[in-house]
Amino acid sequence: MNMTGSVTKDGNLKTYHGPEFRAGLRYAFTDDFSVKAGLNTMRQYIHKVSNTMVMSPTDTWKLSDMYIEPQTGMQYSLGFYKNFNGGDLEASVEGYYKTIDNYLDYRSGAQLLMNDHLETEVLPTEGRAYGVEFMLKRPKGKLNGWISYTYSRTELRQSDPRIDSPVNNASWYPAEYDKPHDFKLVGNYQFTQRYSTSLNVDYSTGRPQTMPVSQYYDHTIGATTFFYSERNGIRIPDYFRVDLAFNIKPTHRLTAKTHTFFTIGVYNLLGRKNVYSIYFQNEGDEGVKGYKMSIFGAPIPYASFNVKF
Repeated sequence: MNMTGSVTKDGNLKTYHGPEFRAGLRYAFTDDFSVKAGLNTMRQYIHKVSNTMVMSPTDTWKLSDMYIEPQTGMQYSLGFYKNFNGGDLEASVEGYYKTIDNYLDYRSGAQLLMNDHLETEVLPTEGRAYGVEFMLKRPKGKLNGWISYTYSRTELRQSDPRIDSPVNNASWYPAEYDKPHDFKLVGNYQFTQRYSTSLNVDYSTGRPQTMPVSQYYDHTIGATTFFYSERNGIRIPDYFRVDLAFNIKPTHRLTAKTHTFFTIGVYNLLGRKNVYSIYFQNEGDEGVKGYKMSIFGAPIPYASFNVKF
């Protein structure tokens, strides 16, 4: 059971508490085929409010208090697992559906930074998340690793009739961490007992962002005003990265008390400039221009020394 509280204006303690339930069930049809089902409830007493309209997306954290209730949710999951060739190859399909209540999202035109009264800038929001993951894994052998593809969605909606101007007219819209497609590949090849190489490939859909789509001159204030897309209505470019590493073991004696190995590799081998965010600046006579901000937009070599006891 989780509990949190805050002091109200009259000195009384506002307390929230409640149980969290977990349930899991596994049934093995055969030695190499099984199904699993799960159910769990969640309570979260700290809220994250993200602004996706700025150059560096910022997160504001807020504890539940006398104005903001804890976030609650329930998740259902179901998975099928199958082994082939005596466990040489493992395959799985897993799906889930999650409901979220009392999620917080900011109202249009909100001031989030350095705001001591954040409760006046956020609105109660409901959420849902669902998806399915396919995975194929080879756990042993000279060539081993795994490959997976996940389709998932995380969406929000402000459907409370008491809200005068709900975001996106009370329709579902993607959360800031909604990335429908995700592909991962991890491969290892053992040349000898001492030498091996590793490859990592990571691809995902670009995260959604709110961006200006047009501008107009507002005569009432005597200035140019921007017209923005729907909340999180446009996505930044997709994310793609390849890492490569070469591993060396000075010794592979099984009786040794410690095992050491060197790793030499390159992070972001292709030098792709993955976009972290897109921001806009008014360039005067040239109008408004958009810029992409990237982090680690070049190949980064590295070396490491590891000791296992």
